[in-house]
Amino acid sequence: MPFHNKLKLHEAIVFATRAHHGQVRKGSDVPFMIHPFETAQILTEAGCSDEVVIAGLLHDTLEDTETSSTDISSAFGYKVLGLVFASSEDKRQEWEVRKQHTIDYLKHEATQDEMLLICADKLSNLRAIRYEKDLMGEVAWARFKRGKDMQKWYYEGILNTLDPIKHYAMYAEYKWLMEELF
Repeated sequence: MPFHNKLKLHEAIVFATRAHHGQVRKGSDVPFMIHPFETAQILTEAGCSDEVVIAGLLHDTLEDTETSSTDISSAFGYKVLGLVFASSEDKRQEWEVRKQHTIDYLKHEATQDEMLLICADKLSNLRAIRYEKDLMGEVAWARFKRGKDMQKWYYEGILNTLDPIKHYAMYAEYKWLMEELF
């Protein structure tokens, strides 16, 4: 990785950490930043471009922080902004509408980079669910407003759109975790 890209990656780490300062994972005391770090790690292991890895670090900033599109495009460019936007949900919409939109977007419009980013994001979520389920058993599903059956619907819907990236290790792990959890 060229020196300039390492600086951009560092800048993205600082940017995301500041944006998510004080946030924790849903229903826990685990710092939220673990999730963007893990998402970026999955993308790095998959050999993704620097822009995709940076988008992995920033992927929740638009929907979960005060970060604006201009903040991201000014600091990291329009490609990163486009990737972050593709993986963001409109939280004003009902849960089912948001999740169906993501599935439909992946099925009909997403680029390979967007698929990789969304797969890495959801894989990180599935890892967290598996970890909590191992610790707490089936009660782990209680932290979700939509329980196990709706989570299965959503994560299965995502999996069914990811055939173009099935040769990636993250896809295989995602599929395996689906079988383990559901």
